[in-house]
Amino acid sequence: MRQSTAIGGRYRLVKCLVSGSATEVWLALDLSLNREVVLKRLLADGPGSGRLRAEARALAAFNHRHVVTLHDTVDDPETGTFWLVMEHVPGGSLDGRTMSPERAARIGAQIADALTAMHAEHIVHLDVKPANIVESDDGVVKLADFGAAYRVGGRDTITANGAISYTVAYAAPEVIRGQPDPGSDVFSLGATVYALVAGRPPRRGAGDAESDADVVAWKAAHSDVALTADVGPLDGLLREMLRLDLRERPAIEEVRRRLAEIAGTPLPAPSLPRDRSPRRFPARTLLVAALAVAALLIAAGSVLKERGTPSPRPSAPSTPMRAADLTLGDHRTADPCAMTDAAALGRFGRTEVDLDYGNFDRCDVLVSPPGGGVVDVTADLNHDPPPEQAGAARTVGRIKVVDDPAESGECSRTLVLPDVHEVIVKIRTRWEDDEGRADLCEIADAAATVAAQALDHGPLKRRSPPLPEASLAQRYACALLSGKSLEAVPGIDATDPDVGFGGWDCEWDSTTSDTWVDLSYDRGRPPSAEDGTVTRLNGYRAFVRPDREDRTCELEVVFRTYADQDGQTAVEKVLLVVGGSRPIDRLCGMATALARSATAELRGV
Repeated sequence: MRQSTAIGGRYRLVKCLVSGSATEVWLALDLSLNREVVLKRLLADGPGSGRLRAEARALAAFNHRHVVTLHDTVDDPETGTFWLVMEHVPGGSLDGRTMSPERAARIGAQIADALTAMHAEHIVHLDVKPANIVESDDGVVKLADFGAAYRVGGRDTITANGAISYTVAYAAPEVIRGQPDPGSDVFSLGATVYALVAGRPPRRGAGDAESDADVVAWKAAHSDVALTADVGPLDGLLREMLRLDLRERPAIEEVRRRLAEIAGTPLPAPSLPRDRSPRRFPARTLLVAALAVAALLIAAGSVLKERGTPSPRPSAPSTPMRAADLTLGDHRTADPCAMTDAAALGRFGRTEVDLDYGNFDRCDVLVSPPGGGVVDVTADLNHDPPPEQAGAARTVGRIKVVDDPAESGECSRTLVLPDVHEVIVKIRTRWEDDEGRADLCEIADAAATVAAQALDHGPLKRRSPPLPEASLAQRYACALLSGKSLEAVPGIDATDPDVGFGGWDCEWDSTTSDTWVDLSYDRGRPPSAEDGTVTRLNGYRAFVRPDREDRTCELEVVFRTYADQDGQTAVEKVLLVVGGSRPIDRLCGMATALARSATAELRGV
């Protein structure tokens, strides 16, 4: 399967997360709901596909805040494959992370909540460990990878009559002996919480250097657990959870309560699975692996980091809304101009809103002060972390407004959204042509206040009218360049693009040099011969602009012409830039090759 392939006419493959001997998992864009999802398929046909279908039906009956969600299944006739469509949790797994005992307790309490619900269904997870816990950007953790899930009593595993799967370092002794029990998850959760503080699982007997897997497993099943790290207030509870005799371990509900007390957070009522109906699903409904492989790969840290704003994630009944969604709503339909108010800037001069300039993630208000000149006020949606060394800050409702470092001829403010680490809004003021006598920072402060008020009352208003179907806005920028086409640039890591807000900007970096590629969208006046050397690529007019001083070569490709808000001719463009320390002719050669591939994708050839 290749990058940019459309699955079921709805999901566009963006990045292959894992391609193993049996399965393949991709990060994908849901073209219908404009959100990132994870797709998983089996590489071999046969009985395995049937198991996937059964697992998907079973998983559909289980809905829990702290369990990764199954969104959909796709039986794609074009590729002849069956896919599971999973929730994408952008924060990655907890594997390798360390934290305070209180935060580890808070995470443990959330996972205990999920295990409480599973045990109510007589299901044991059997593989609780940091790598199988993923964290969303608002701090909510979710349990992933149900490949080892086991129904107590019926002795059903995901693979019928197969051996029980587990991870020795976190597995309870009875699991290693082939006798799983709900108390087994208590043991694994204890080992997990310990590892989140200590950076490693607890020791299981002597002979850490032992390489024989059978010997290691035997020692883990029969040796006492040693807690050698200082885990503070967790020490007593963890020792109880890690007892060899499962009858001496506390019940999962008690574990949940005590972890919440240590974390110092209120204990909500246990959230049991909803919409469970034995009439809709066979008795052998097992919470399951459908969630498993895809979520596990998410847990491997396969988050797609964007430049601009996070990928749109509209709310769904089965998925808790993230704070960014509550503020912005569906990112690709959110109206950036809803963050502006030309009338509020009227005290600085005559104002005009420009709806047709730049990428689709921004809105511009032009201010003409009495003293001359034109100030361009831009409200720009971004997906970047908040500034590390913030300047003076104030708050407008829930929104933090930060002063950016001063620059000549420009003043900007950063708006930080609450409880979200990846979403910011940039307000910039700059002189468009000749400078006048207006105070750029005073205008920036006024514009930032307007934007913060709009965001505080979110979600933002939708674009009206919506962007047309023929617009570039409906195309995912990363999908215009396949992994094969990116081979034109030595060392480019095609599997790890940096994706911009709404999928309208995509950047790749070389792993062997300082070369980089940026593909973005733009709107404005039609270019002319003065804008570069004119060429034609797959029927599209293109303008080549080498810049030796900046060590870049840019190709501007005209995608379509339309009438702007004033009835004037405007164009949508693809901007493709290759930069680095290579000779400018080489940069332009690579940029042209990439633009040719991108236009072929646009043309569908």
